[in-house]
Amino acid sequence: LDGLLSPLSLPVSMLLFAWAWHAPHAVLPCRTPSRAAPQPSLPLRPALQPRAATASCSSIAEPPEAELPSAATTEALPPLFAQIEKSLEALTGNPQLLLEAVVGLNLPGGVATYDRDRVVGYFQRRPTLMVSRAYEFLRAFQRVRSAWEATDGSVDRGVVLRSELSALGPVAVKVGQTLSQRPDILPEDVCEALKGLQTSNEPFPNEEAYRVIAEDFGAKGPLAPGLPSPLQRHEGFDPDAPPLFAKLTADCIASASLGQVYRGTMHDGREIAVKVQRPGALRQCLLDGSVIIVALKAIQGRYWNGDLLAIFDLVASGIVQELDFRNEARNAAAFKRSLSFLGYVDVPVTLPELTTRRAMAMEWVHGRHLSDLAPEEAMRMTFMSCEAVTAGLVLTGIVHADPHEGNIMLADDGRLVFLDFGLMSGVEEGIMEAFASGIQCVLSKDYVGLVRAFVDTGFIGTPIEWRAKESDPWQTTHPAGPDLTAIMAEELRERMEACPGGGSRFGALSIVLGDMGFFWQMYTPPYIILLIRTFLTLEGIAGQVDPDFNIYEVALPWAVQRALSPSTPTARRTLRSSVLTEADSFQWDRVAALVEQQQAEQREARDKARTGAAKAAGAAGAAGAAGEGGGLGG
Repeated sequence: LDGLLSPLSLPVSMLLFAWAWHAPHAVLPCRTPSRAAPQPSLPLRPALQPRAATASCSSIAEPPEAELPSAATTEALPPLFAQIEKSLEALTGNPQLLLEAVVGLNLPGGVATYDRDRVVGYFQRRPTLMVSRAYEFLRAFQRVRSAWEATDGSVDRGVVLRSELSALGPVAVKVGQTLSQRPDILPEDVCEALKGLQTSNEPFPNEEAYRVIAEDFGAKGPLAPGLPSPLQRHEGFDPDAPPLFAKLTADCIASASLGQVYRGTMHDGREIAVKVQRPGALRQCLLDGSVIIVALKAIQGRYWNGDLLAIFDLVASGIVQELDFRNEARNAAAFKRSLSFLGYVDVPVTLPELTTRRAMAMEWVHGRHLSDLAPEEAMRMTFMSCEAVTAGLVLTGIVHADPHEGNIMLADDGRLVFLDFGLMSGVEEGIMEAFASGIQCVLSKDYVGLVRAFVDTGFIGTPIEWRAKESDPWQTTHPAGPDLTAIMAEELRERMEACPGGGSRFGALSIVLGDMGFFWQMYTPPYIILLIRTFLTLEGIAGQVDPDFNIYEVALPWAVQRALSPSTPTARRTLRSSVLTEADSFQWDRVAALVEQQQAEQREARDKARTGAAKAAGAAGAAGAAGEGGGLGG
């Protein structure tokens, strides 16, 4: 865990220095803000009315906003300016509305979008919040490390880590959800504890959720029979109005990083799930993002070859979009259309009339998660999940970026149902072809081709650079010869063959490249972070079902299909050279060999799947027998 947690202490310990360096004009708590006319840089609605403020992410009070002109001054302004001043008064009286304006939600029909400068600018005027939040991260880190160092068994490390991540909020919970699928990084008992963050995170009060439902869905009366509305004391509430729903659970049935879910029934009999966003989630995520941005600015260029801020911008943009459930509804529809050719992938149907930024209703899915499946069903769901996600990577370009166990279900009718489409990845044509080529190269052990695929994805630069030790400067020459592609490919081959699972696990490739990164110049294109997270998470799920699961073999048919339908000039030349001679004659023998190879690999994959299912069934039977025996003996 030190390898994971130690980097956290660096940005936290450097935060005060970084703040002074990057925010010299911040309004400090001990200073009185200068009296200046407000400079509205954001488009504002002319008639904003403040709502009740949502839960704050910190108990420290914010410094006051810059004073606004008096009412008399406002009245003397032209009508347009007076309208802007009134809007500013409403906004500054309610920090939540001001923060919504930062991400563009103040516009009619506005959808949440991420802008680094606006977000950081908002919190730079509130330094006490940022310093307090950094201190919370530091204290959580210290508590987790203390639990990790306890050797007497008195502390459950997994419980402590889960509790701290849950308390830190949505961003930390998402980290925990990813780690829960990586028993190769954390001990299995810790991974099991972290899985609770997927669907059993600490819930927020039901009353707050009911208020969001009533406000966003326009409930004039009770939410459901026997379930009073939190707005019943408000003007306009009609106790005799028909309930919004025929039924709605009194407590949430699941709680995750950004929201929690209630089960209900419409008046026409349709069963639905109602998802409600955590109060203050937008504010908490943006505050955490600002703290991280300041820390990244301080260490940029020192510990990483990629553009850390660009990488974070991509991740932060995805999280901000995820905080608007209208984006999720659109993403779900696009994802379903993109994989309709598979015939078994589905998503819950959302109800447009009951979809807002903070709440959404969708059809109830009758099905089970991985932990509730029989071994044969678990193997089938795992295979279908990997097939669907890899098809998105190399064929459709639309990838579910958060495929943990809580977001995938096997429906009772056999469909594979994906949930939660807030976080998605888009892959360009050229990158899809590079990934397809890389998959084929891993399986055929063509490491020269694999290095070229890395160059095509932007993971390795042109020209390739190397150094003998970390303190040396990068250079484009190597003592072993002039061809750095071949030299790097040979080192890659040696390391892959020495690494357990080198030819079958994506995680093994990540480890190898991480080690090689000290001596070969590698970059981290921003787009690749979410894809890496996707496949490490997916591979973690597959490893629970079959330790020998080969994700590359599942992806091979899609990689071959992409290779046979190229969209870039380079890929077309590659295909042409594969099937035609220099005299433009068709190479029938070579094509037949490729088809035979693919068929053999598919047969081998199916055999492995059946063998894995049999092994899993045997293990489950043995565990059941042991459990029964223990019960009889106890």
